[in-house]
Amino acid sequence: MTGTTPDEGGERRERDAVTDDYQGPNLDHRVASLRGAAAAGVGRRFWLFAGALILIVCAAALVVSFVNAASDNARITRMKSHGITVTVTVSGCTGNAGGSGSNSAGYTCRGRYAVDGVTYRELIGSMSTFAPSGSKVRAVADPSHHSTVVLASAVATSAASTGAYVRPGLSTAVLAALTMAYVRAVRRTREVAEQRTS
Repeated sequence: MTGTTPDEGGERRERDAVTDDYQGPNLDHRVASLRGAAAAGVGRRFWLFAGALILIVCAAALVVSFVNAASDNARITRMKSHGITVTVTVSGCTGNAGGSGSNSAGYTCRGRYAVDGVTYRELIGSMSTFAPSGSKVRAVADPSHHSTVVLASAVATSAASTGAYVRPGLSTAVLAALTMAYVRAVRRTREVAEQRTS
C-alpha cells in the first residue's frame, strides 16, 4: 500500500497555490484587454469635438443670415429714399427653366444704363418678363452701389420688413437649444470621468 507522507502533501499544496497565483493575473490581464475602455474614451472626445465644430459653423451661418437680412432692408430703404432713376436699355433676356426643366420659370434680363457718365451692363433686378433687345425700361440704381439696378415698379412696391429676421430668429432658438444640450452632455461626461477616477 502506497501513501502520501506529510511532506509530500505539503509540497503538492504549495505547487497548486503557486499555479493559482500565476494564472490569476494573466486571466485578469486578458479580460482587461478585451474591455476596450481607452477606445470608448476616444469616441466620446471625438463626438464632443464634432458637436462643438457643428455649433460653431451654425453660429457663423446665423451671423451671415442676420447680416444679409439687415443689408437687404437697408438697401430697400436706401433705394426708396435716395435711389437714382435711370433708363435701362435691354440687351437680352434668357429663359429660366422650371423645376422639371420642361417649363419656363420667367426670364433673366440684362441691360445697359449710365450713372454719372459711367456705363453699366448689369442684371435688371426684379425683371422676370421677356423684353426684346433694344427696349427701354425704367429702373432705380442703388446710390451706394451703382452696379445694382432694380425695376422702378418693384422698388415702389417694396418695403423694409422685420419679416426678414423671422427665419434667422427661429434658427437662433434652435441653436440655443442645441447649445444647452451640448453643455449638459459635456457636464455628464466630466462627471462620469470624475467618478471613475475617484
